[in-house]
Amino acid sequence: MNMNGYSLLSRSFHQSTKPLFNLSSILLKASKRTQLRNELIKQGPKRPTSAYFLFLQDHRSQFAKENPTLRPSEISKIAGEKWQTLKSDIKDKYISQRKELYSEYQKAKKEFDDKLPPKRPAGPFIKYANEVRSKVFAQHPDKSQLELMKVIGDKWQSLDQNTKNKYIQEYKKAIQEYNALFPLN
Repeated sequence: MNMNGYSLLSRSFHQSTKPLFNLSSILLKASKRTQLRNELIKQGPKRPTSAYFLFLQDHRSQFAKENPTLRPSEISKIAGEKWQTLKSDIKDKYISQRKELYSEYQKAKKEFDDKLPPKRPAGPFIKYANEVRSKVFAQHPDKSQLELMKVIGDKWQSLDQNTKNKYIQEYKKAIQEYNALFPLN
């Protein structure tokens, strides 16, 4: 976190190198929590396949028996052509099956997401940026997202220390609540 005596959490490069607050240990623990959360997400319910793949699962062996000399990629081409020319009532059967599977997936995903540990709270600058983004966008509708973030960054840099401290204190409180809800060990 230190580049030639400059702490990334200090007020400014040219001002005091005393950090506003010590987050290095919190950030290290938070990254482990994020990795853990991402691993848990990978174990969650998988999206159901498309209507075409449901059709392909039902008919692939039939296409392979009809064309034993063809490679799997060529069989998939034939299946794709059949899918394109399939009657709408048969296609609708697969589409409705897919919709049913997808609604089951959404329910399972919601239940799974509710059991996941909470996301780490947004940092002070992100919280500030979220609050002022709509105002800045209204003032500069012609600018790109990158340019808007630069404007917001400049506004953050020009904020008085008391206002910044308000956001920092909110973040400290939120991170303490987060640590209490989701301890690392």
